[in-house]
Amino acid sequence: MSIVAGSLAQYLVLIVVSLFGAMIQATIGFGFPVFGMIFFPMVFPFATAVTLCQWAGALGVAYFCFKYWSHIRWKTLFPFIVPALLIGGSLTWYSSQVSVQSLKVGLGFVLLGIALVLLLFPDKARLKPSPALGATMGSLSGVLNGFFAIGGPPVALYLLPAIGEKIAYIATVNTYFLAFKIVSLPIRLTNGSITSQHIGFLLASLVSMTVGSVIGDKIMRLVPKRLLQALVYSFVALSGVIIIVQELV
Repeated sequence: MSIVAGSLAQYLVLIVVSLFGAMIQATIGFGFPVFGMIFFPMVFPFATAVTLCQWAGALGVAYFCFKYWSHIRWKTLFPFIVPALLIGGSLTWYSSQVSVQSLKVGLGFVLLGIALVLLLFPDKARLKPSPALGATMGSLSGVLNGFFAIGGPPVALYLLPAIGEKIAYIATVNTYFLAFKIVSLPIRLTNGSITSQHIGFLLASLVSMTVGSVIGDKIMRLVPKRLLQALVYSFVALSGVIIIVQELV
């Protein structure tokens, strides 16, 4: 079977979303999975969309993890990452047994809730860091990552105030994402959601993520983060409502 099997629409969505999603991820430290899961389920089965999102994001997070390795705050990351990996890894396996409709409705509410919190409370939606809070937020991130591959918001809410400095935050948050993908990707790639006909999509997403990550890295300090967050999460909120309505009506 040809490695380029698939429709033109699927490739266009995958390439464009991966490109811009990588730029968003580079600017605010997370966001590609949220952005990707708005569009990927429109052209792929839900389980395949989640796996492609995790796969595409792996290259982007690895880029920032290794480029800024010396800036990683391991002490801050540790209480967060342990429960996130344990819970997220278990739920990644379990998610393949949950109905698609349940996953889509849940995703819609998650997207809407994330967007409303970040839009209505851009400054107050930051929590004072502590080991206990790190474990709690890590558990929440593991749940969201395991079911929907969008565990970024709890990571940002915990690590941003705990670290403060942008490069160290970018390095640390992407280290978490890379660790989670190392745990979860083998499960997703072997659960039947990806087959030989998806090889072309996997390769195309890597190319798009590479270009987007390089561009995003260069403009990270130039793009107004507050404006970008407002625009992205306004659309995320609308998309969450659309997903909920589509599945419940």
